[in-house]
Amino acid sequence: MESHANLLLDIYDSAQHCTIPDFNQYALNKVRNILQFDSAVIVDFSAIQQQKFIIQSIHLHDAPVEKILDRPKAMGTESLNRNGALSSRDFVLKKALADRGSSVIANLTEGVSDPYILDYCRKYETAHSLTFVSAQTAIHTAPTIALWRAVKGNAYAEKDAHTANTLLPHILQARRINTRLHVSPSSSADVSATALTTPEGCLHFVEPEVIRLIQLEWKEWMPPLLPRLLIDSLRRNNEKIFVGAAICIKATLQGNMICMTITQKRNQQTPLSTAEYRAARLAAEGLTYKEIAKRLDISPATIRNQLHSAYRKLGVSNKTALRNMLPELA
Repeated sequence: MESHANLLLDIYDSAQHCTIPDFNQYALNKVRNILQFDSAVIVDFSAIQQQKFIIQSIHLHDAPVEKILDRPKAMGTESLNRNGALSSRDFVLKKALADRGSSVIANLTEGVSDPYILDYCRKYETAHSLTFVSAQTAIHTAPTIALWRAVKGNAYAEKDAHTANTLLPHILQARRINTRLHVSPSSSADVSATALTTPEGCLHFVEPEVIRLIQLEWKEWMPPLLPRLLIDSLRRNNEKIFVGAAICIKATLQGNMICMTITQKRNQQTPLSTAEYRAARLAAEGLTYKEIAKRLDISPATIRNQLHSAYRKLGVSNKTALRNMLPELA
């Protein structure tokens, strides 16, 4: 422990200053100097008994996102039984989850007979793994780190597991500190939550409320990849705003990441007047102030005032958002 004291002090210090993705990257690079690996992942699994065992948030380190996308095909449907045991083809994660706080090392090239796992490991060049599930879990989550080596002759040893048992709990604890410091608390005025994602839509951090809110809009959605419609909408929209039937999303760039604030729409929107609704409907169809004024035989200045009032009441700032909002008011 003493030999790693300076590294751990550095890790805890960086947790206070780095952004969430930068901290994950920095911490794993530090770990790599001691526990060599070719690729790695930090992941939060949902850990609710008698429910599906799913990924809530993820940070991939030198591993393609396809490795996560292909996981359900290889591991099958994963769930926790009433005793908290994992049902899955992933025998390494099953053991790590049953023995939280202790690293599990595995040779994935020998003694493995399951063809799905063998194909999966060959495809993503995973010969050896070291998996650690935190013993100090947050409510209904299982924070996990997995380190992977690609070369058959480069197996993890018991001394590596011992070192991991010393270091990895601190990495996950520092990560919790980093998350608390760099994710703004949700406003109590509205039902909202915050999520951090890559530009490709791979979630790195989600509050528990995020899953519930996104599923209000897309009932069948599961993390870690955001719905394609949402990703495309945010890419097309310069203001990074999405307005759906059930939720509104405001996104901002933070370095090479996107921070999303997701808000559940109130049950009753502030009603528009007849004149405001009529002007808003024509604006959503693409008409200009002058074209709307000519059609309704009203001055452009009046139309401008009516639209400004409609935008304010609906909480939108552009025609795309207005168009998405109006169908539910019809």
